[in-house]
Amino acid sequence: MNEEELKYKKARSNKEVWLALLIAVIIVVVVSILLHFLDIFLQKKFSANYVYAATQTSYKALRVEQNPIEPLKLKAGEETTFWVKFKNTGAPKWLGKNTDKPVSLKMLNGENSDFYAQEWLSKNEAYRVKYYVDPNITGTFKFKVKAPDTNGPYSNKFSLFAGKDPIPGGTIEIMMNVYGGKNPPPPPPPPPIVNEPVNNSPTPYFWQAISSDQTISEDLRLTEPTLRVALFFVDTKDREKYLPIKIQTLDNAPYEIRDKNNNLLVNATIGDLLEINFDFNLKRYFINSNGQRLLMTDELLRFLPKDENTIFKIISWNNGPFWGLPVNDNEFRGIMEVQYNPNTERCWLINELPMEKYLKAVSEVGDSSPYELLKAQKVAARTYAMFRYLNPKYTDTPDEEPIFTLKATQADQVYRGYNFEKRAPNIGRAAEETYGQVILYNNNPIVAYYFAQSDGRTRNSYDVRMTTAPVPYLTAKDDPPGAGKKLLGHGVGMPQRSAIVAAQQGANYLQILKYYYTGVDIKKIYPVK
Repeated sequence: MNEEELKYKKARSNKEVWLALLIAVIIVVVVSILLHFLDIFLQKKFSANYVYAATQTSYKALRVEQNPIEPLKLKAGEETTFWVKFKNTGAPKWLGKNTDKPVSLKMLNGENSDFYAQEWLSKNEAYRVKYYVDPNITGTFKFKVKAPDTNGPYSNKFSLFAGKDPIPGGTIEIMMNVYGGKNPPPPPPPPPIVNEPVNNSPTPYFWQAISSDQTISEDLRLTEPTLRVALFFVDTKDREKYLPIKIQTLDNAPYEIRDKNNNLLVNATIGDLLEINFDFNLKRYFINSNGQRLLMTDELLRFLPKDENTIFKIISWNNGPFWGLPVNDNEFRGIMEVQYNPNTERCWLINELPMEKYLKAVSEVGDSSPYELLKAQKVAARTYAMFRYLNPKYTDTPDEEPIFTLKATQADQVYRGYNFEKRAPNIGRAAEETYGQVILYNNNPIVAYYFAQSDGRTRNSYDVRMTTAPVPYLTAKDDPPGAGKKLLGHGVGMPQRSAIVAAQQGANYLQILKYYYTGVDIKKIYPVK
């Protein structure tokens, strides 16, 4: 074999080697692509739930501010502007119209809103992002709300949605008191009285799943707490409406004004009418009397009665009407306090009083309601207040110390003060007869949510974002009295109108509570003082 043949053979051999390598590379690439697509297929087929959950958790929100915070007071048919600010704390950008997942504010339960206005996108969608909101940026959702034609209190819960998916942290409740319209329809008449014992009924009532043989045990490990109830706040936008705060006492009872260190500032004698002003620029309190300045201070103001029966009257505050009544509930027991919170730039008027005196003025149901319902409501209200006392909610201060326990509105519990106490003797008696009784789960007070009316069932608290995790005592329940009716409220815990029906049918307050709150005990946890 000559030299040229050797070169040809060698070149041919090299070509074959390179061809083999090329074929091997192609095979590897093709196999890799096939494996990649197989992996995607398997993920879609067997991990759909995971992919969905990942998509869900990628959207997050934080409610930053809203206006107003307190329930709106509107005449029937009247419109006003409402706004709320949410911070985008998730990964994706919030996009608006003409996208696959537009971010919008819609009714949480998917039903039509009571507050629908003409400018809304639909009867359950109030607002949609117009352009975009980047991560870590705050967006403002501003829209009209319209008062219904019928008088009464209303509450609608909304949530941010990305397409059809609710965004965690994006819930908000809008409350409204409507007046000047049609009166609500009267409640249905109570069922006829059955002479024979209820247990002999061929069709047992729903609450009879709970034995009537109930006892209240004592677990006297706590003392009666002192609550701090926020009546209202003043900020720079509405200071002309609420300032100065004018305070007087009934029967001209004397009192003292002291600072947080208990230093005496003013000794208010008989007949003194004091005006409290606050300068938001100087962060300073001013106390005036008869047009003359008594003093100024940088310390909060505490109004301390010299007699425990003294009643303070906030004569500059119009706190009414209430359920159509021409009243002004501006009288309060206990201690009054004016305190500025620099973190929120709000100056609060706070009423400090013992738990049991507070409960006599909590007006979540009418005084003429069945008495067993009144007792159930008082135990639930006491439990909710105790939970908030032990688990502070309003920690918007630099040191995370709450400046108050509860708000005097539907944000917590409606508290009307001394005037309501006087016109609701049955509610006061129900509070006294259940003194110290609290609903417990695993020996701890529960967050005893309640609402107006069910639609035939109550809700799991986590499903409607009332709790951050499933709660064993706030589970869904069948609720026959609510069947066919409209859901009014969040749907968690005890529906008040159904509890009224149960009481009319013969249920005692312990049966009512143990039916709607699963696996709980009712105990007296502090003694009479």
